[in-house]
Amino acid sequence: MDPEYIILICAGAVLIVALVIIAVLARKNRRLKDGTRAEDVKVIDGVRYSKSDVIESGGEAAVTHRPGDFVLAQGKSVRAVQGGTFLPGKYTVLATGDQTQTFKLRLGGYVREYRHGDEVVIGDGETVSAVSCSVIFR
Repeated sequence: MDPEYIILICAGAVLIVALVIIAVLARKNRRLKDGTRAEDVKVIDGVRYSKSDVIESGGEAAVTHRPGDFVLAQGKSVRAVQGGTFLPGKYTVLATGDQTQTFKLRLGGYVREYRHGDEVVIGDGETVSAVSCSVIFR
């Protein structure tokens, strides 16, 4: 064998090993669409919770936000308008903390108690207000 072939074979082997290492590291540090790593997310009843948010908030799990989620702060109200920031439609309402299983929303002028994961339908022009805690509309 010529020395040129030996050098090409060795270079090819080193390249293959480097590609395998890069693939393993990329999979290990894979990030989800919202920027959190896959290992940092815990799914409970179909809702994603960030483990790092649990540590930072002193043990209270916060729901991980997805693109398209609308967060309504406690005491704030918003009107659902076609073409606005908060659109009318069908939403799943989620409490912002794991400790809160029920919360109150003012929807259509009436205050009602909702559970974490309930679905609501909001019509065009309706006003929604978070009464007891901050709420995520997904």
